[in-house]
Amino acid sequence: MIPTVLTASPKGLNVHHKRSQHTKIRTKNKSVHSMANEKRGAPKKNATTAVPSKPATPTGATEIDVNLIIEDIHQPRKEFNQDTLRELTETVKLRGVKSPISVRPNPDKPGTYIINHGARRYRACINAGLKTIPAFIDTDYSEADQVIENLQRDNLTSREIADFIGRQLAAGKTKSDVARQLGKTNPYITTHAALLDLPDPIDEIYRSGRCTDVTAIYDLTRLYKANKEEVINWLNLSAPEEISRLDVKHFSKFLELKKIQGAIDSDEQSQQTEGKSDDATDQHAKKQDAPVSLLDSIYHLIKKDNRKPKDLIRELSRDDKKLLTTKVKDYFEEGRNCSNMIQYTINALQDGRFSAKGSGALQLIAFLYGAERSTSFDLFKILDVLANQEAG
Repeated sequence: MIPTVLTASPKGLNVHHKRSQHTKIRTKNKSVHSMANEKRGAPKKNATTAVPSKPATPTGATEIDVNLIIEDIHQPRKEFNQDTLRELTETVKLRGVKSPISVRPNPDKPGTYIINHGARRYRACINAGLKTIPAFIDTDYSEADQVIENLQRDNLTSREIADFIGRQLAAGKTKSDVARQLGKTNPYITTHAALLDLPDPIDEIYRSGRCTDVTAIYDLTRLYKANKEEVINWLNLSAPEEISRLDVKHFSKFLELKKIQGAIDSDEQSQQTEGKSDDATDQHAKKQDAPVSLLDSIYHLIKKDNRKPKDLIRELSRDDKKLLTTKVKDYFEEGRNCSNMIQYTINALQDGRFSAKGSGALQLIAFLYGAERSTSFDLFKILDVLANQEAG
């Protein structure tokens, strides 16, 4: 029989004592009910079963002393805009670093860390004079993650991307491996990898900022390998103007047309050689009848007969000398006043004014000489260029 619980208590009874009495009664009642349940066949509860604990809640970023953090020497991003860095520094002074950086333990110096991502915030923190910086410690972070993150934010230069690709290739990976790693195409990897081994003239225009389009640089490098002298001359003549992808495309077309025209001139030259008279003197005399014929004669006398320009000019009549000077100077002035050298040259190749040999070659040299805009007209210097130019 369950005893009746009295709600009243003697006056002055200690409160703690009352609570103790009630606790004992409740415990006893619970025991009685448990015995009753056992008799009715109720399942027996295991009093020692532990309540499953919840997983530990992440504590978030940790404040780390900035003196314990170093930048990654293989950080793909090497260039930082100083103006935006100063702006970030001022923001950090006012509000601190709100977005934690990512770091990993330094294997070479336990207790210190290497930055995975957040070098700008780290630098701004130091510039602002802060002693600590919020950081997540991430041990599962690779250099590829750094590159991908910066690529997605468009924060890397072509050279920085190329440097990363170079390190990956040196480590034994293929271009296809690197492409999959970065989520890029194979041509993207190939064009950037070309920046790792640029010829000196191409490297100069890239570093100077005249051309930063990686595709244009890649195409120009290919042209350089097949047409070294032409590319060097073009780069010098077009300085200091910027070079676009379209400029390189036009220049490539120019070289293509030049080769075609050279082949045509070579065929014509062969045909003329087969049918020409043994009397070379009469042939030269006939070519004096028109300005273009005179230039052809001058070209052949210099290139084929190895005549020295000064000796040749000295032997010309006054009228022929005046005619030669006028014709050559006209093209010199065209080059000096030309606003679109590439397009003009392409047109001149197409209509026959410029060619690889004959009068067209001399006119082209005069035009390019004038395009330099750094010297006055000098007929002897132009003829010397022709004389010293390699055949073909």
